[in-house]
Amino acid sequence: MRAVRPAALGLAVLALVPASAAASEKVKLYYTTGEQFRTVTRTLPAGGSTVLPTLKALLRGPTAAERAKGIDTQLPKGVTVSSFTVTGKGEVRLTMSKRLLQGIPADADERTSDQTSLLRARLGQLIYTVTQFGDITSARVLVGGKVVQDDLQREDYQPPKPSLGNTPTTPAEPGPAVPGTREIQQRLADLRFLPQDAVDGLNGYRTTQAVMAFQAWHGLQRDGVAGPMTQAKLAKAGVPQPRLGGPPRRIEVFRDKGVILLVSGGRTVRAIHVSTGAGANATPTGRYTVSRKELRSWSVPYRVYLPYASYFNQGIAFHEWSDVPAFPASHGCVRIPSPEAPGVYAFAKTGTAVVVA
Repeated sequence: MRAVRPAALGLAVLALVPASAAASEKVKLYYTTGEQFRTVTRTLPAGGSTVLPTLKALLRGPTAAERAKGIDTQLPKGVTVSSFTVTGKGEVRLTMSKRLLQGIPADADERTSDQTSLLRARLGQLIYTVTQFGDITSARVLVGGKVVQDDLQREDYQPPKPSLGNTPTTPAEPGPAVPGTREIQQRLADLRFLPQDAVDGLNGYRTTQAVMAFQAWHGLQRDGVAGPMTQAKLAKAGVPQPRLGGPPRRIEVFRDKGVILLVSGGRTVRAIHVSTGAGANATPTGRYTVSRKELRSWSVPYRVYLPYASYFNQGIAFHEWSDVPAFPASHGCVRIPSPEAPGVYAFAKTGTAVVVA
C-alpha cells in the first residue's frame, strides 16, 4: 500500500478505473436536499482518471444555479483532500483536512446525536462519490492522522433489518398531574393548539409543545411554561388566522415562529410547534405540494428513519422527530413533535398545498 498525493492521484487510481470510466466526461456528485441525497451530473475534461477532479468538484459545492434549485452540501466550505491511498483491494484511504470536522468533536464520545448524523452525511457524500468509479468499494477516512471512519461502504447507508425496528416511534409519555393544567389545556384546545382529546390534566410533553406554539405565535419567550404572561395572553387570544394564502386546504409554515398551521376550508384546524432548517440548511421559502409519503422513511445520508414523512420539496419533508427545540435545528426538513406527527401525516395528503414563509 502506498500513499499518493493529489498531484499523482490520477496515475494511482487509473489502474482501478475501467477505460470507459477514465475517458468519461460525465460524473455524479452527491449533494443533499433536506434529509436525502441529491445527485447532480457534471461534465469534466476527458483524459486520465476522473476521481480527483470529481472529488475537487464535490468539495467546491453546488453552483449558484444548483443552490437556487434547493441543492445543498453538508461538507464545510474549504475542506480539501490531502492524500489518497489505494490498497488494491477496492479500498481507498482518504486523508481530509481538519475542516471536515468543523463543528463536530474529534472524539466520537463527545458528539451529540445531531453531530453524529451530520458527520455521517458528510462521509456519505464522499463515499458515494468515490465508489462510482471502477473497483472502489470502500474507504478509510482520516483527519489529522486519526481515523474518523474505517471500511466505510455504501452498504453502511442501507436501512437496518426489519427486526431492528420498522415502526414509527412511540409518542412521549404523559406528564404529572399539576393543578390548573386542565384549564390551560382546554384554552389551548379552544385556540387549536391542542386537540380536544389531549385535555387530560397531565402536564407532559404534548402540552409543553402546545404552549411553545402559542408563545411563538404571539411573540412570547418560547419556554413551554404557562407563566403569568402566557396565561394573560391565553385569556384574550383568538384562533390563529391563516396568513399566507392558497387553496382552502393547505399547510402554512412560519419559519421565524416555528409554527405550522393546518388549514381546511380556509380556517385553521391546528397550530403546531415545529423546528425548521438551521443556517445554511434553512428550509426554502415558496409554494409546494405534498408529492410523496412514507410512514417510515429512510434518510440515506443521515442513516436514520424519518417516521411519518410527507415530502413536499425534493428531499424536504414534514416528519416526526424526538427533539423539537424552540429554534431552527434541522437539515432542511420540518420536524414535528412525536404526539402530533400522526395527525400531520394524515392531514398532509398527496397533493396538499404547502406554503413556506
